[in-house]
Amino acid sequence: MTSRCESDCEAFADEEDIAAFNRALAAVSEDYRRVLWVLIPRLAALEERGDAAEALRLIAEIEAIVVSREPSAQ
Repeated sequence: MTSRCESDCEAFADEEDIAAFNRALAAVSEDYRRVLWVLIPRLAALEERGDAAEALRLIAEIEAIVVSREPSAQ
C-alpha cells in the first residue's frame, strides 16, 4: 500500500509528464500529430498485453514514415 505522500508525488509526476507531452505535441507538425493520435492508443494496448516486440515493430514502422516525410537536406 502506498502512503498518501507517495500517491501525491506520483500524481504530481503524472501531471508533469502530461504537461511535458502536451508541450511537445504542440511543437510538432499537424501530420506528426495525426500519426501520434493513431500510434499512442495502439502502443498502450500493446503495453497492456505485454507485447513489447510488436510495440517496437510499430514504433519502427511509424519512425520510417516520419523520417521519409522529412525534407531532404540540400
